[in-house]
Amino acid sequence: MDHQGERTHRKQDLASVARDIIDSNAYMTLATADENGLPWASPVWYAAEGYAHFYWVSSPEARHSRNVAARPEVSIVIFDSQAPVGTGQGVYVSAIAEELSGTELDRDVGAFSRRSQAHGAGGHGRT
Repeated sequence: MDHQGERTHRKQDLASVARDIIDSNAYMTLATADENGLPWASPVWYAAEGYAHFYWVSSPEARHSRNVAARPEVSIVIFDSQAPVGTGQGVYVSAIAEELSGTELDRDVGAFSRRSQAHGAGGHGRT
């Protein structure tokens, strides 16, 4: 395999590892910051759609929700906290978060609810 082929193969392997990590975990660590830049990290149950969109349901009064309202830039880490020392791998994401409303909210809460129900939790709906 030439150098370009090795790089392509490695990228495919890393993408496969990332998909496996996203599919096999239930919680992600959501890192936010308030209007003054004070950081805050929160574990949240998530649903992923297409490995590019991550959804969670939180109270608007939760600290991380208030932070997202003030500063939408977030970081996300998904990892298996049960992995033996030295073997852990993770997915690291920088993103812009937004509160959903209207038809987006209905559609995406449905995706979140389906994942929750598949894992034995109750469904979610608009209140």
